[in-house]
Amino acid sequence: QAHANVTPSPAALCRAAARWRPQRRKRQLQFGGRTVSGTWKSRKPVLSVVVCRGKDGTFSAYRGMNTEVSLPAGSLCAERAAIARAASDFQQAEDVVAIATADPQDKINPLWPCEVCQSWLSKLRPQSPEISVLAVSSSSCRSFLVKVNGEPQPPPQPMLPPSPFVGALAPWPELLELAEGTTEWPWEAKDLVYVDGAWTFLHSAQQSILRQARSRGSHLLVGIHSDETLQTEFNGPILESFQIRAGRIQQNRYVSSILKDAPWCLTLDMIQSLGISRVVTGSVCKRQDVGSDEDGAVDPYHVARELGILEVIPSLDETTERSVHESHVARARP
Repeated sequence: QAHANVTPSPAALCRAAARWRPQRRKRQLQFGGRTVSGTWKSRKPVLSVVVCRGKDGTFSAYRGMNTEVSLPAGSLCAERAAIARAASDFQQAEDVVAIATADPQDKINPLWPCEVCQSWLSKLRPQSPEISVLAVSSSSCRSFLVKVNGEPQPPPQPMLPPSPFVGALAPWPELLELAEGTTEWPWEAKDLVYVDGAWTFLHSAQQSILRQARSRGSHLLVGIHSDETLQTEFNGPILESFQIRAGRIQQNRYVSSILKDAPWCLTLDMIQSLGISRVVTGSVCKRQDVGSDEDGAVDPYHVARELGILEVIPSLDETTERSVHESHVARARP
């Protein structure tokens, strides 16, 4: 009672503060073969990595971990900790290319940045407009999701393996695209079937050819002629652009992959490079399909015919791209 009204001196307060330590919950976790120790009020440790690209093109990774104390503004997210660590190593905002976050306990994965961390990233956007934000499905990091500026990104295409048929693939790798759900490249297929055309409107006869061609092998590669190729061959109007035709074919359920800007005439190099085992065409050939009545034109499949790998499938009917177009025009007339 005698000392109740005595005010402690500033020096005494400083000594008391120096001796004070908040009650902490220390935990150890195993993540990626490492033991992680830390203090978390919520018992939810979060780890993050920021990847920066140097001026010489090399990459550097900076790790961060969330830190929580019993103060309203005392918590620090793992993302901001990793960004701060990169900044302390004199990395600039324009150097940041990706940031990944994970819960090592696998309780809240996939984990995206909180609103505060998103605000931090938005401040970096003027200098680095396409920062990839990764959220892993589990602590194994075997699969992940990617967002750029809040927009989900499509999964990457598998890396192109070398062809077992020839030493060089010429231009084919740049022209190939796999359909959704396809993982093997054409030359990896057990039985590769090839069919090509303009595929304007994708009418019923064309769909029938695709269905039958798919049943002939394990992988159906569909060649799509460019607008320039069609104009060169027929010197007529392009009824549908290449982008529309290619997009429609790539979404067809029978198609495994597409070959953009496919050559009009199939070559031996193309057959050997891609490992084509069968070439399919309809009894109403692609030249008739686009409405050409030229006689004596070069057979675009003469190489496949000589190799004995060409199969002519009876077309569903006499429907052609030209007849479909004329039908549309007739219906549009008043």
